[in-house]
Amino acid sequence: MSNKKKVLLVGAGNIAKTHAAALREIPGVELYGVFDVNAATAQGLVKEFGAGRVFNSIEEAAASDADTVHVLTPPDFHLSSAMPFVAAGKTVLLEKPVGVSTAECEQLREAAGQSGAVIGVNQNLVFNPAYVQLKEAIASGRLGKPRYLDYVYEVPLRQLAARQFGHWMFRKPLNILLEQAVHPLSQVLDLAGSVRELSVLAEDPVEISPGVGLHNACQVSLRCERMPAHMRFHVGAEFTVCRMTVVCDDGVAVADMFANQFHTLERTAYMEPVDAWLSARATGQQVKSQGFSVLRDYVIATAKLKPRSDAFYLGMKGSLQAFYQELQSQGKPRIDLDFGAELVSVCEQMAAAFKPLPAGATPVAEPAPTGDLVVVLGGTGFIGSHTVAALLGQGHRVRVMARGVNNLQPVFSRPGVEIVRGDVKNKADLERAIAGAPYVINLAHGGGGANFEAIRAAMVDSAVMVAEVCRAAGVQRMVHVGSIASLFLGDAGETITGATPPDPRPETRADYARAKALADQALMDIHQKTGFPIVLMRPGLVVGSGTSPFHSGLGFFNNDQYCVGWNGGQNALPWVLVGDCASAIVAAVTAPAAPGRAYNLVGDVRPSAREYLADLSRTIGRPLKFVPSSPTGLWLVEMGKWLIKRVTGRAVARPFKRDLMSRGLLAKIDCSNAKQDLGWQPVSDAATFHRQAMAVHAGEGSA
Repeated sequence: MSNKKKVLLVGAGNIAKTHAAALREIPGVELYGVFDVNAATAQGLVKEFGAGRVFNSIEEAAASDADTVHVLTPPDFHLSSAMPFVAAGKTVLLEKPVGVSTAECEQLREAAGQSGAVIGVNQNLVFNPAYVQLKEAIASGRLGKPRYLDYVYEVPLRQLAARQFGHWMFRKPLNILLEQAVHPLSQVLDLAGSVRELSVLAEDPVEISPGVGLHNACQVSLRCERMPAHMRFHVGAEFTVCRMTVVCDDGVAVADMFANQFHTLERTAYMEPVDAWLSARATGQQVKSQGFSVLRDYVIATAKLKPRSDAFYLGMKGSLQAFYQELQSQGKPRIDLDFGAELVSVCEQMAAAFKPLPAGATPVAEPAPTGDLVVVLGGTGFIGSHTVAALLGQGHRVRVMARGVNNLQPVFSRPGVEIVRGDVKNKADLERAIAGAPYVINLAHGGGGANFEAIRAAMVDSAVMVAEVCRAAGVQRMVHVGSIASLFLGDAGETITGATPPDPRPETRADYARAKALADQALMDIHQKTGFPIVLMRPGLVVGSGTSPFHSGLGFFNNDQYCVGWNGGQNALPWVLVGDCASAIVAAVTAPAAPGRAYNLVGDVRPSAREYLADLSRTIGRPLKFVPSSPTGLWLVEMGKWLIKRVTGRAVARPFKRDLMSRGLLAKIDCSNAKQDLGWQPVSDAATFHRQAMAVHAGEGSA
């Protein structure tokens, strides 16, 4: 019989994999079981990490003999997910935030008091390696007494950049603080102590949907138990800074959490000019040494010669390790319910200072359209919002199905638009959404996955199911919006037309392009075998208002400032404005010649990668740089990574030079059939393209 503590994970999303991996490195514990409302996701986690079992219900899990439960569900489900285990008297570790209100924290406290349950919170930034070094340096006394703490938290936000405003963190002003600000605040409270008083200078909110404001930036001054502190909070930043500076009587300590670097500013025994030089040299040596250590550890960890050692993972592992060590040594964790509840309280006080959105103009009533109903699947995104607007402009009624239906753009509140929640991979959802509609536009790609089989199931199988449901429901026409990624575009001497078939060698392409090619081929096979009217739309590099101008068609961006091109960056690229893309999609709904045909959607203004980035740099006033490369060089680098992973036993797909050639978009693309069949007239004026593709981003806020 094992004496290890049995750990149960509730929630099997991405963070669960990090918990499971960290638990492998912590002595005295074992992954006992998993519960998730999606049984397939739970099964996948169990298979990957060797957990004992999958539980069918949360009640079954709460009745099990698990010793400790990690609650890893979304924040608004923390209370309901944790309560059965707290009531059962188990030890519970909640992901941050511990709750979404002080009232929820009190409910947890009351329930724990009655059952004897122990509650901890995973605040992983408290165990960030650079922060731990800073804390140890201050505790040693070599810098003297700490007097003041300053924190700059300027970070990008993937969901914000992708305009995924349906995410929980955007639903009300407090949520962005509970999701993001608790990270730096956890370190502030850990080092400076409990907050006695605070004041907030909030910046103006940004309206992300009608009546919904995003408060993504503020400054907060805090009078804490051990020292005063000031924090700059900004999510959606272009340059990442996550840095704590502590001013002491005899030096300064600086920790950079994301770069995983710590250094100090200290004095020497020498006169001021010499001291300035020696101190600067010592600080520089610290920064140089730590920067090299980060690079060295990354290379060694990638080669599987040592465990994973990036700052995020080490912080997570340190948090879980401390939790179990403190349970064993003192019966309760230091980062407990009280600590987490104070963070929630501080966030509530900050949110109370946020400014409301200014009153908007009363919308002018407009008549509802009376035309044919068009169902748009996955229609709340970038292309979808413009497509819905174009459909309304043509007098169509629109029903939009999407997984997320919160904080949508104004177009989705217009008369004639019906919103239904659903998943394109769920047949019942599709049948409900499509019922009674003569036309369907499929913009949903089905999602991603951990491997190609999962991606194929999400993207290819979902497209086929949409077609089958449409056919069974008597839909008159289905317009499927794919991508030119389904084509091989690496031959500069080839001209691609609407008749060009999907890449005949999809196995040599990256997972996304491979799935797109297979989906296009599967849909054309259905049309040819059954006669069901399907139209394929293959947009190029779609740009315009509502998406980032940093398009992956240019190359890959390790950060927004530098773009490493797929080639030398001198060939014309297949750009298309989102408005032009939407107009072609809408035209394909009723164009007589469209069924059974594929249309490439590329505009007539086609700047090269170098030209586009240089123009964008001038327009938005940022020093953007294009770094030319070669497909051969990129392929050799990818092959080197692949060989290291294979040697260390990791089963990963081999990279193909052919895929990198296609990403360079060298082939000429002919859109004459779209212009002829659909009456399509994309923008041909360079100044108009510049205005709609680039100038629209000048002076934009971070949202």
